[in-house]
Amino acid sequence: MKIETKLLCCRACGLMMQNNIPDFTVKCPRCLVVVSKKHHKLYYELILAIAAFLCYFPAMYLPILSFQLGSQVQEGNMLFALKYFFNGGYEILGVIVFFTTIFTPLLYIIAAIFMYGALYENRKPVLMKLYFKVLHDLREWVMLDIYVVSVLVSIIKLEEMADVIYGPGIIMLTVLAALNFLLVNAFSPKHIWDTYHNAK
Repeated sequence: MKIETKLLCCRACGLMMQNNIPDFTVKCPRCLVVVSKKHHKLYYELILAIAAFLCYFPAMYLPILSFQLGSQVQEGNMLFALKYFFNGGYEILGVIVFFTTIFTPLLYIIAAIFMYGALYENRKPVLMKLYFKVLHDLREWVMLDIYVVSVLVSIIKLEEMADVIYGPGIIMLTVLAALNFLLVNAFSPKHIWDTYHNAK
């Protein structure tokens, strides 16, 4: 079996070195800077996308919190908040919340599953350009983390006026926001296209 030798150059000190082990992290022996990084088969991104998809619907439908004011008990989830915005005359705010916290995260997760799933199986996705465009252009519009922070601020203010009961939706929403944050930050165009061109 013929082993391909790759010539590498350290960007920090300029040391030239040979690498006989493909797809392996190589550090410069002189300054210890990473010269060549091992690339995984996008399984990390795929796992994040699948986990986010499994958390998405419980995060949307389960009650986030319930608050009791006197004898009245009000329970709310993500869809209740959206309904409140539209019924209360805050249509523009409702559209922004729907786009950034409900529609965009779901579209992003689905595109990630299809693209990373195909690349992980060493296949070229049929709609690769569309998936890549969705993941590239919508990264800054996935704002679940901002929504979670706003919910926590609202809870602090509500506790001064009523008894607040945390629902399972707040846990699922927090986990979903964390998974989306990791998924968005794991996006690497160079790694994706390298994997795509090496796929069958």
